[in-house]
Parts: sequence; C-alpha cells; structure tokens
Amino acid sequence: MKFVFITLMLISFARCCLAGSISKVAIDIGHSKLYPGAISARGKPELEFNVGLARALQRVLTTHQIKSFFIGEDGGMVDLKQRTSRANANGASFFLSIHHDSAQPKYLKSWKWQEVDRPYSDNFSGFSLFISRKNPQLTKSLHCARLIGKALKQKGFSPSSHHAEPIRGENREWADKNAGVYYYDDLIVLKTAKVPAVLVEAGVIVNQNEEQNIQRDSTRNRIATAITQGLTSCKALE
Repeated sequence: MKFVFITLMLISFARCCLAGSISKVAIDIGHSKLYPGAISARGKPELEFNVGLARALQRVLTTHQIKSFFIGEDGGMVDLKQRTSRANANGASFFLSIHHDSAQPKYLKSWKWQEVDRPYSDNFSGFSLFISRKNPQLTKSLHCARLIGKALKQKGFSPSSHHAEPIRGENREWADKNAGVYYYDDLIVLKTAKVPAVLVEAGVIVNQNEEQNIQRDSTRNRIATAITQGLTSCKALE
C-alpha cells in the first residue's frame, strides 16, 4: 500500500512539472457577436472559427494537465480591457488570444457562394503570431511565441509573411521571421496583460481552401497540439 501511495505521488508530481511555468492559461476568444471579426470566403464570421479552435485547445491542454479558462466564449465581451482584467483576476499565468486572419481590401476578389457574392483572397495562407513590446513580460512573451511558431511548423503549418508588407494596415516589424512572430505593440489585449501574452492568427479564412481546412477537427487538433507543445516548452523560463 505504501509503495502504491508513493508511486501515485510521483506521478502527480511529474504531471505537475510537465506544465512548467505555464500553470493556468487564459484562452481569449477573439471578437464578439457585435464585432465578429473577419468574414470568411463563404460568409462565416471569424468568431465561430475562434470558438472552435479555442475548444479544441482547451481539450488538448487538459490532457497535458494544464489548467485553462475561456474569456469571451459567449460572444458578449466587447471591452478589450475587460479581457485582460478577467485574466489577471483569475490568476492566469499566460494570456493566449485566438484569432483567424484576413487580407487587405486591395487583395480581395469576388466569387459567388450559395447565390451570394462573397469577397475572398487566395494570395495568402498560414499562421501569424503577435506580441507587444509594451507587455511587462516581453522576454517571456517572445520566447513562448517562438516555441509556438516552431511547434506549428513541425506540425506542417507555415507562417505567413503578409503582415510585414510595407502597405497601409500592415507594415508590422518582425520579432522572429523564422517562427512567424511579429511585434504589434498597441494591441490592447497584449499590452495590458500582466502575464506573458501571445495573439495567434491560426490561418487566413478569406483563402477559399484554408477556410475549409482549418475547420476540420483534425486540423484544429494539430494546431491545438502545437500550441500546447509550445506552452509546455515554456517551462524553460523557470
């Protein structure tokens, strides 16, 4: 009996240590019902994509014994500062904002889907990660973003470079081009979080093919697994 007790204690300790310094993740579900974000090539609001990926991510985090909680799941939270306030109040050790991407109007074309003209652009695809130099834990934010980007690439996803294009609405500075990480200093949810914070643009939903692929359970699980691997690797920050 004593051997069994000691074994269970060791297993519990090992599981705890696997999570490293990322012990409680605030999963911020980007946008709201009032401001649903980008509209996909087939007319679906970004908010729905964000909710789907967030749920997949929480399932994977749970299997790795990493606690998490949602912010904005019901689509009613409009004030962006409330999001980080809730994360801070609930003791989050990491703030992860889930989004899906679009493209600048100059790249949009029109096609007909279910008898409705819809804008789309197949010029861009892939993920993008953002951090803010105004976040009080910039070094940790960048480190974790790099690890997430590396894990996404290992899972077969590619970073998108279109946010670095020197045009109005883009022109973002690279923090780590190889890992797909940009600086976006004045994003409210990144700069007002008290803990390390990363915003994930998981894919370009105005891209006709990527829109469909990114809604598949298998794709969402791969993305969620990669993000979880990146967060787990942040134990190196201890």
